[in-house]
Parts: sequence; C-alpha cells; structure tokens
Amino acid sequence: MSATVLKNARMELKTTHSLKQTLTRAAALSGVDLTAFVLSSAEEKARNVIEHHDSLALSRNEQERFLDVLSQPPKPPAALKKLMGMERLSER
Repeated sequence: MSATVLKNARMELKTTHSLKQTLTRAAALSGVDLTAFVLSSAEEKARNVIEHHDSLALSRNEQERFLDVLSQPPKPPAALKKLMGMERLSER
C-alpha cells in the first residue's frame, strides 16, 4: 500500500486479547505496524478469494468437451427457432 494514497475509510473490529497479541507480534516480526500488517494480510486474502471466485478451472477432459461443444454446438430446438423468428416477444 502506498503512503501517498488518501485513506478516508475507517474500519473497526473486535478480537480477543490473545489474537491481538499474536497479530501484534507477527506485525513486529514483519517490521510493520499492526494496522499495516492486518490490512496487507486481509487484502491478500481478499484478492485470493476474488481470483478463485472469478476463475474457472477445468480438467483436461472438461476442456476438451468444452471445446467440442463450442466447435459443434447442438441444434436449437424447434420452439427456440420459432421464438427467434418472431419480430417481437409480444407475438408469443
């Protein structure tokens, strides 16, 4: 995190005395203050969660099946053809 960024959002949290001591010690061992340690750890975790949520992992077999379907899509059913042939959805 950059020191030149204007920080205008505030967060407060409650924790146990034991966890605060653990976080404080870890921050000191890392050479940063408690706030910087907690925020950098939380940001890293948040980015990992978002990346995991936003990505799609397929096995080799699933990749091949996916590419097969893309290259040879199934024929649309008659009802879909009829619907797509209508000028307006209100014709249904």
